[in-house]
Amino acid sequence: MLINLTEVFNTSGKVLETKIKPESKVYSDGSSDYEIVGAEEIPLRFSFIEKGKALVSGRVRMALKASCDRCLKEVILPLDFDIDRECASPDFKAPDPDEDEEIHSIMEGYSIDTERLLHDDITINWPVKILCREDCKGLCPVCGKDLNEGDCGCDTFVPDPRMAAIFDKIMDSTKEV
Repeated sequence: MLINLTEVFNTSGKVLETKIKPESKVYSDGSSDYEIVGAEEIPLRFSFIEKGKALVSGRVRMALKASCDRCLKEVILPLDFDIDRECASPDFKAPDPDEDEEIHSIMEGYSIDTERLLHDDITINWPVKILCREDCKGLCPVCGKDLNEGDCGCDTFVPDPRMAAIFDKIMDSTKEV
């Protein structure tokens, strides 16, 4: 959805408030797709900062279907975060080229692309690890059994490769000739 911010960019003290609903039913991080299973309306507020520049603020509350990073079970991932970001009209040039790229990245002319804004902020607020529960034990590296359902009995001993040469010498010295 595009929202025209021409008045906000050009009028001192101007504030525009609106609510949006995510248009997309899927969030994609480039390698995986996550279904959006619940999303509240997102209140957005656009406030004049200086000529050609505005502040976007709002609150996102949504849930996505994802897989646990340890056991691969499907989980519902709740996301709850604030949007607090600057944007600028095409006429505005920031003194720092990096800042200039950032404040124009979600803009199409004088309109803000709310889907791109939402996607970028989900990416920024994405958790490092998605777990079905805090103490998830994951899968057995040998047989693949879900260790949350019980031990599988597999031998999962992995020798320390730094000690492999010493271990080999010990084993060789104990062999009978």
